[in-house]
Amino acid sequence: MFKSESWFSTTNVIYLLLHLVLVLVGVLLAARGGVVTISAGASLIATGITGWVLFAHVRLNESQRSLISLLTMFGFVKAFDARAVRIKSEYDTRLDSARERIDILGFGLRSLREDCRDKFPEWKKRATVRVLIIDPDFPSPKNSYAIQRDREEKTSEGTIRADVAAFLAEKRNVDKVPSKYSFEVHLYKCLPSVNIFRIDDELFWGPYLVGEPSRNAPTFLVRRGGVLFERFVKHFEQIWGDPEMSREPGADE
Repeated sequence: MFKSESWFSTTNVIYLLLHLVLVLVGVLLAARGGVVTISAGASLIATGITGWVLFAHVRLNESQRSLISLLTMFGFVKAFDARAVRIKSEYDTRLDSARERIDILGFGLRSLREDCRDKFPEWKKRATVRVLIIDPDFPSPKNSYAIQRDREEKTSEGTIRADVAAFLAEKRNVDKVPSKYSFEVHLYKCLPSVNIFRIDDELFWGPYLVGEPSRNAPTFLVRRGGVLFERFVKHFEQIWGDPEMSREPGADE
């Protein structure tokens, strides 16, 4: 897909060799001396070099067009070297105009809670909000995925568990806000490899890396219509809707 002809395909090699012949013939004529032969040789040399330059220009433009087509196909809009507070303005601009859907997938989402909890009620009044955070007791309280991620992020054991509890407490406060929309939270029981923050027709995503907090991982923005947007939305829906993958929190959580 989006393959362009090799720089050294048979056609291109013949083209380059023909222009090499022009240059060599031009050099030989120029070396013989004489006004006419020198002039003719210089013209051939110039023609050969011009052919090479045009070839390189066309090939580079083709490569650039292929790259643009690829980025468009996958829906890329922007890329960032981190997420959370470091690109907060990017989130805020889109959240302020959200009208349909806000879907979020993360571990404990501490940064989101600390930065945006005052806006949760406003989100609920304007869009359906669904949040997937990790089940801190799965597969067992003493050997949970949350504890494993604490180790991977090199934070104190129990950090993510506390973040999940704090997020659920905030969710109970938002439940008191009347709205035709909902603010729902599910606890997932699987191993995510990406963070997701969808706001209507755009979606931020980024990998989870070992050895550093997830907020420091690179993040990419894609839009509806691209391959990645559709795939990540499907990924979210599968986790949200499958009782084997996620569950609603209990009243005591």
